[in-house]
Amino acid sequence: MHAVLRKIAKGYTVCYSEVFPDQDNDYFHLAYMGKLFLIADSYCLNPDCTCQEAALNFVQVYPREDKKNADSFMVRFKLNGRGYKIHEQGHFHRREIKSIMMHFNADKKVGKLLNERFKEMREKTSEILS
Repeated sequence: MHAVLRKIAKGYTVCYSEVFPDQDNDYFHLAYMGKLFLIADSYCLNPDCTCQEAALNFVQVYPREDKKNADSFMVRFKLNGRGYKIHEQGHFHRREIKSIMMHFNADKKVGKLLNERFKEMREKTSEILS
C-alpha cells in the first residue's frame, strides 16, 4: 500500500488492480476486429481533487506482430458520461481509437462499472488515510 500512497501524494492515478489485486476482474478484456486488448483502469485518488475521470490504458496483447513492446493507447474517460479524451495515441489512428471506444462502451454498462470501481477506490483510500 505504500506505493499507492506515494502515487496519491504525487498526484498520479492509481490502477484498480494495485488496490484490489486478487480480484478476478482486475482488468478489462476487449476483442475487436481480430485484436485482443487488455485494459487497465486508473483513477485519481487525491481526496482534494474533483476530477471525475478514469484513465484507461488499452494494450493490444494479440496479435503482437513481432514487436518488442505491445501497441497501446490511453484515454481519459469522463465518468459523467460526456465522452473521453485521447491522452496517448501510440500507433493507433484517431478513427480507430474512436471505433474501439464505441465498441468498448456500446451498451453503456462500462461507464456504470467504471463509476462503481471509482467509488470503491475512493472508499478504500478514505479507509487507508484514516
